[in-house]
Amino acid sequence: MANSSSPKPRDSLFVFFALILVTACLYWARMVLIPLSLAILLTFILTPAVAALQRRGLGRLPAVLLVVILSLLLLSGIGYLITRQVNTLVGNLPNYKDEIVKKVESLRGAGEGGFLGTVRKFFGEVSDELMENTPSKEKPKDEEEKAQPGESPAHPLYTEPTTTNWNWATQSIGPAAEVLGDGVFILVLVIFMLMQREDLRNRLVRLIGHGRLIVTTQAFDEGAQRISRYLLMQLLINSIVGMILGAGLFAVGVLTGHRQLWQYALLWGFLTATLRFLPYVGTWIAAALVTAFSVATLPGWGWPLAILGFFATIEMLAAYVGEPLLFGHSSGISPLALLLSAAFWTWLWGPLGLVLSTPLTVILVVLGKYVPELHFFEVLLGDEQVLSTDVTFYQRLVAHDLDEAAELVEEHLDKHSPEAVYEEVLLPALLHAKSDFDSGQLEADSYEFVLQGVRDSEEDLQAALAEYLKEAQAPSKVRAIGCPGQDEADELALRMLGQMLRLSGHSLEVVSSDKLAAEVIGKLEQDAPAVVIIGSLPPGGLAQARYLCKRIRQQAPGIKILVGRWRERKKDERTEKRLLAAGADQVAWTLRDSRAQILPLLQVAAAHDVQAELVKSR
Repeated sequence: MANSSSPKPRDSLFVFFALILVTACLYWARMVLIPLSLAILLTFILTPAVAALQRRGLGRLPAVLLVVILSLLLLSGIGYLITRQVNTLVGNLPNYKDEIVKKVESLRGAGEGGFLGTVRKFFGEVSDELMENTPSKEKPKDEEEKAQPGESPAHPLYTEPTTTNWNWATQSIGPAAEVLGDGVFILVLVIFMLMQREDLRNRLVRLIGHGRLIVTTQAFDEGAQRISRYLLMQLLINSIVGMILGAGLFAVGVLTGHRQLWQYALLWGFLTATLRFLPYVGTWIAAALVTAFSVATLPGWGWPLAILGFFATIEMLAAYVGEPLLFGHSSGISPLALLLSAAFWTWLWGPLGLVLSTPLTVILVVLGKYVPELHFFEVLLGDEQVLSTDVTFYQRLVAHDLDEAAELVEEHLDKHSPEAVYEEVLLPALLHAKSDFDSGQLEADSYEFVLQGVRDSEEDLQAALAEYLKEAQAPSKVRAIGCPGQDEADELALRMLGQMLRLSGHSLEVVSSDKLAAEVIGKLEQDAPAVVIIGSLPPGGLAQARYLCKRIRQQAPGIKILVGRWRERKKDERTEKRLLAAGADQVAWTLRDSRAQILPLLQVAAAHDVQAELVKSR
């Protein structure tokens, strides 16, 4: 039976065309949406500072104006210094011409010999040979001399467009005015958003969350928290990387006497910190620029390579130590999704889309979490585990991949107790297999392969725990017997329970699922155990469990009978009443519950045996 909550084909088609329409609108309206998105981003960055000033008693308007003015002054000051350094660097470029020529000549000389030189010579000879064999179609010399410019393709007529001061001014002022207008628009938006952020939030909640107030509020709070944390942590880590690089270049320049290093240390530190806001490509651009600068200005190859190594070390520390420590799971986006989203938003909005790609993708992930129709965004883009460990383990067994299934069990055992592996991985896999087999979705051979995989995993766990079990308390002589209710899956579940009891110092003997009910009754009469546990995995098996309860109760009225109806969706009082009426003393719904029920009974039986031994000894 299909799940009623699953999307219908018609709904999926509607969502697909809706996404195409939204993408087209985002492209057509990019002139307005890009400044709006940048303004929202700046608002997220500046909101904590405004809120901090307000908590200290400053009014909303003075706090907003103070934060915006200080931000503008800071950016203007840094921009002024960077502009001066850029102009100085451009003016000094002719001074580095000799060093650049020397480096190029050294590279060219290295390429003349060895493998590269041989290959280059080979292709050069092939090219010359082809040129010699090409038939010439040149015209007689007298015809070429008579030809006038513009009469043939060989004698084109070159013209130069006439330009005026007005055309030059229009071409220069137009783009500058457009950038200035966008900047003023963004600044005004930031001020108004900071002034009325609560009012804007309430209006959006009222507009979007009609009838879904709680869900909409949670979505807004989570989205704002993720984006704010990501932007602030990104700003912090980028600033630290830029300061370390700038300080390192300054120190090396002062200690070695290379003036060009400490003179432009601020420039390269700022550019590196700024370029790191571009996902993936920003780091490579910064590395290329710093390396090219050091190669062009420093003598030899030693110092450029050392600076490149210093840059790589800083980036590795930032990527593998700083960012995991500061970010954690703040953005909630998988690395692959971040790369794909960066490519998509760059294609849609250009370089600014690359800057905005992570915050925009965060919004999509949050929408996928709270809007059922957009749940696929959370699955495709989020960093949450899509499949639980038990489902992944079962899926690998269905695919006949024993190696990866064993690795999953080992990884889960490294982080959890053996009881958790039995309860959270192996037993759920049995339930998935039994449910799919009963419904006809899983073929018999695949079902047997899954059972064999679970059996192998259980045996591997048993072997791994052998050393621990040697040091643990020896299993009690008082035995409990496990009876499978229906098939081998029930038997495997009972073996898991037996391992859990061994860890507690008790033993459980499991009867084979191949034995008939009469054989089981005969064994119980012969061994006289203190406890009988009947294992019964849903779906099905309830009738067999009730039948065993009745037979055992009739033949051995004094035995405690426990039934493990493990991993029902929820406690079924009707099922419990039917089992109790059939003769069961207790019913458990998890392996841990069964162990908790068995242990007191075994301890009481052990105490009775000790007293009996004392009486005999007297």
